[in-house]
Amino acid sequence: MNTNALKKFAQEARIKIVSQVAAKLDYVITTDSAVLREKVAQVKKLKAEIQKTSKEQVVDKVAYTWFNRLMALRFMDANDYQPIKIGVVTPKDGYTLPELLDEAKQGNIPDELPVDTKHIFELLDGTIRSSDVQNEAYKELLIGACNHLNTIFPFLFEKINDYAELLLPDDLTSEFSIVQDIRDGMSTDDCAEVEIIGWIYQFYISERKDEVFAAKGKVKKEDIPAATQLFTPRWIVEYMVQNTVGKLWLQNRPNSSLKDHMPYYIESPANENDDFLKIDSVEEITLLDQACGSGHILVYGFELLTKIYEEEGYSPSEIPQLIIEKNLYGFEIDERAAQLAGLALMMKAREYHKRVFRKELTPHILCYQDLKLTTDEIKEVFKNIDTKLSNELLQDLGNIQQATNLGSLIIPHSSTSFLEETLSTLIEKAQTSSDLFLKEKLQQLVIALRQLVSLSRKFYCVVANPPYMGGGKMNKKMADWVKTNYPISKTDLFCCFIERSINFIHNKGFNGLVTMESWMFLSSYEKFRKMLLQKTLIHSLSHFGWHVMRIAFGTVAFILELNDSKRREGVYSFMDYKNLSKEEKPLQFPPQNNRYNFISQREFLKIPGNPIAYWLSNCAFQAFTENPIIEELANPRQGLASSDVTRFIRFWSEISTLKFEANLSSRDESVIKGIKWVPHNKGGGIQKWYGNNYYVINWDNDGEEIIAKAKMLYGSPTRTIKNIKYYFKPSITWGMIGAGMFSCRLSRGGFIFDVAGPSAFCEGRYFEIIAGYLNSNVAYYFLNAINPTLNYNSGDLGRLPFKMPENKNKESIKSLVLDCEGISRKYFDTKSSLSWDYTRNELIEQKADTLEESYDSYQHYWKNKFFQLHKNEEELNKQFIDIYGLQDELTPDVPLEDITILKEETDIVNGELVFDAKEVLIQFISYAVGCMFGRYSLDKEGLILANQGETLEDYIEKVAKSEDKVSFLPDDDNIIPILDDEWFEDDIVGRFYEFLKVTFGESQFEKNLAFVEDCIGKDIRKFFVKDFYNDHIKRYKKRPIYWMFSSPKGAFNVLIYMHRYTPDTLNQILNGYLVEYREKLNTRMEHLDHLIESGSSSEQTKAAKEKDNLKAVLIELQEYEREVLYPLATERIVIDLDDGVLVNYNKFGNAIKLVKGLNDKKAKDKVMKFDWIDTTTIK
Repeated sequence: MNTNALKKFAQEARIKIVSQVAAKLDYVITTDSAVLREKVAQVKKLKAEIQKTSKEQVVDKVAYTWFNRLMALRFMDANDYQPIKIGVVTPKDGYTLPELLDEAKQGNIPDELPVDTKHIFELLDGTIRSSDVQNEAYKELLIGACNHLNTIFPFLFEKINDYAELLLPDDLTSEFSIVQDIRDGMSTDDCAEVEIIGWIYQFYISERKDEVFAAKGKVKKEDIPAATQLFTPRWIVEYMVQNTVGKLWLQNRPNSSLKDHMPYYIESPANENDDFLKIDSVEEITLLDQACGSGHILVYGFELLTKIYEEEGYSPSEIPQLIIEKNLYGFEIDERAAQLAGLALMMKAREYHKRVFRKELTPHILCYQDLKLTTDEIKEVFKNIDTKLSNELLQDLGNIQQATNLGSLIIPHSSTSFLEETLSTLIEKAQTSSDLFLKEKLQQLVIALRQLVSLSRKFYCVVANPPYMGGGKMNKKMADWVKTNYPISKTDLFCCFIERSINFIHNKGFNGLVTMESWMFLSSYEKFRKMLLQKTLIHSLSHFGWHVMRIAFGTVAFILELNDSKRREGVYSFMDYKNLSKEEKPLQFPPQNNRYNFISQREFLKIPGNPIAYWLSNCAFQAFTENPIIEELANPRQGLASSDVTRFIRFWSEISTLKFEANLSSRDESVIKGIKWVPHNKGGGIQKWYGNNYYVINWDNDGEEIIAKAKMLYGSPTRTIKNIKYYFKPSITWGMIGAGMFSCRLSRGGFIFDVAGPSAFCEGRYFEIIAGYLNSNVAYYFLNAINPTLNYNSGDLGRLPFKMPENKNKESIKSLVLDCEGISRKYFDTKSSLSWDYTRNELIEQKADTLEESYDSYQHYWKNKFFQLHKNEEELNKQFIDIYGLQDELTPDVPLEDITILKEETDIVNGELVFDAKEVLIQFISYAVGCMFGRYSLDKEGLILANQGETLEDYIEKVAKSEDKVSFLPDDDNIIPILDDEWFEDDIVGRFYEFLKVTFGESQFEKNLAFVEDCIGKDIRKFFVKDFYNDHIKRYKKRPIYWMFSSPKGAFNVLIYMHRYTPDTLNQILNGYLVEYREKLNTRMEHLDHLIESGSSSEQTKAAKEKDNLKAVLIELQEYEREVLYPLATERIVIDLDDGVLVNYNKFGNAIKLVKGLNDKKAKDKVMKFDWIDTTTIK
């Protein structure tokens, strides 16, 4: 089965049929025709339904109704299942029209069809005139065929006499019709498998599912089906059914040959004892899918039960009826899915027995319906019929008012016997009542009671792939109800369904479920896990990696028995996508890899939080039982949430250093010194030992603004401003959002930590040892057990077992950690865009006679550092592996790719560290530009000009040298042109030449320049004009400190340093550069005119071409000056570095270079919503 082709077909078919039904609806409600006047009742009903719901909902329902019917008809045609023995939508071989229509044209209409035969024949022979004879005749035949099938499939083919008939598309017979699409999309080969029904349904709603989840906010009740439907791979269904229904049968018939038909059956590790659910007959087995969708699980249940019936000697003629009447049950909130589930079961029954359609079977598929009566109306009905209405029943009926929202989660408070007795009473009263209004209400209550009776039942086996929906997506009624009724599983809908499935089964009955993996590990499911481990026995659990179920997250399939006996072990395994064949079936099941394990679930209770860490060894479990946890030695804590990142958090490079202090020891010190911006640990990417110090947070006057914001939003700041007593203290910090490998860093104090950068605080004597442990593969091994997801919160780290090393190891570990920290810090501080402790470029630091020799020295130095760090990390792993006795589980090896320095400067190629000369030289160029603006200096290490409005005079003062003694003088007016040639003395290329001569000598200039250009792969001017600014934007994460003012097509570009910007800067750009540049180009134009008049033929041609280009450039510059730059220059725009680059950059409109994510429309719209700035200054 080509599922990709099916997906394309289903999605395109949905678009077409919805469009056609919508067009037909518009025609019906706006047109007054003779035909429609004959159908007044249907039109009236249609308009009433639109009024009650909406046009969109009516169109959607009618479209899927007809799609489901046509799909069912095509499936029956393809398998020769049609009761009338004629293809309803499919032509005979060699023909193009549906066989039913072809036969009618030949005078043959099956007697069974409830149609006006005379009218159809008169249409076809021309007696009755029609503009579209074939479509009109076929429409009547199609409706007749559907009505005939009502007796066999009443759940799908309801009698068509309402507005659904009116909205049937007009074109049903052409090559472009929806009927033709369905024939083409459902090949005869595909229709050999009943699973096609489920696949098509999932694909039919897939785009709507994407729309629902892409939308912000809660999922509406009517959108829950689209949001939660997920088709389960066949082999996973087999695993669940074989290990529930199959296991129950084998417990009762241990000599059965059924096992031969169950490839995914898992034997229990120990022999089964007599403690199992006893059954006498296969007819007793009940299998429920509590969220059955299109019936995929029930269809396989039918197949396996057939094998059991056959083994027991039942005749083929009675097996399908017995299975449908006695064994299989499905509950569903979505009407269209429920219809298809019933259809799929009937098709499976027909596959087994040709005459099954004669038995008038109706599968037990319960489609939930909301009770429309109010509480007062319910009370009034029971009063009128003199029947007791208990408080429990009233509560139950209240829940049925939300049946399509809550579905199978509803657990009746009333007993089954009471509900059945009440149902009988209501049916009797409804049949005998002469009061039409009361009768209608009684009928509604009968439907509600039938649902409650079904919900109150117990089943032998429950198998399901329950819906997934986090609490944040639940609509308010659902969320409130779930919090009350499922307090320990409320985090996600699927978890509520696991709890409900346990409630559905008999004692010692089985659950087979496939869900997201999150319940196994996350702290929010801890109480749920404990309940599960105490109330049920996990027989087997198969943990799946990403994409095993065609979805981009981990999942798990497992078998539970409602049995509090923990004497037996379960079978646990892990399957990755690579363990599947091309057909996406297991190559081996269960995969016997390093996670395959027989283990008692009692072991999980030994781990804090009780994660289902099934792969751990005995030594690992002992580590948890015999040692303290990190939380007892350190204090892992969650940080603050600013409530407004764009207002309160900056990259440190955006602000004035006068308002910043990196080494504060306390909150009091920050107030005394009047510091506004302080370092902020905010997580970041994978980085061990030191680094990720990018951010600062506004903590002015002890956080006055940020605390006030929290109070305004939440009434109290403690909801978001957490663990304030730990601010500025030394800590071990990490990113809450991981990307595979866990990494932590030593923070020596002075930081406030963020919710995304949890931190652990401990005494100095343990500080380095705990940090070394957390960065070892031993801690990661345990962390994966506690929470193998990509989120590392403070609670997870706190639960790690910590075995204190012996004294002989302590000093060794501390020394190794300090060396790792030192190397990582040294590397981080070489990055000008990252570190406030940056001193100078590494090629200057490793300076030799030439730039190339300096690069060689740089490579040698950092290669040694890299491998020293690698050696240290492997030694730390070795020591901690020995300490915990995990030699059989782990090796000390560290892949070179996991070393977290030199990530931008190197690649690992065939196990070798290969440096990227281009990256290293671009860092050198970036440093040169910093020196051109005075941010850095060749005469003094570190930041020089990094405060708002600083000037050349400030630079002279800070480097403590007279102007004539300065090695490389910054640009005096803070404006550096980047043009196609050297039009100005302070042209950026000329300045770079000067920088290169000063740093490495004039005698080696040509050689050094050639080396630069060879490394970056182009001429230096081309690099500055085409690449430099884009690189700067990327390097500074779209918060550039150097800004490019640029004409629309880039003919004019100048660079400024934002910290030196003044209200006069634009005027200087205008008059000192743009106007002058224009004048120089005009002079060039005069020269070109002279060449055109008096030059040689080749000179004339070349000059004419250049002149045309210059004309376009001059027009561009004139418009840029007149319409953009001049108006802005007159405004004398003021910026405030405290507002950040995002705000300040957007004050310059079209004068400044467009950067996606910084000053494009989306970013500008975002800025315009800031309530803490004057938005009138945004251009």
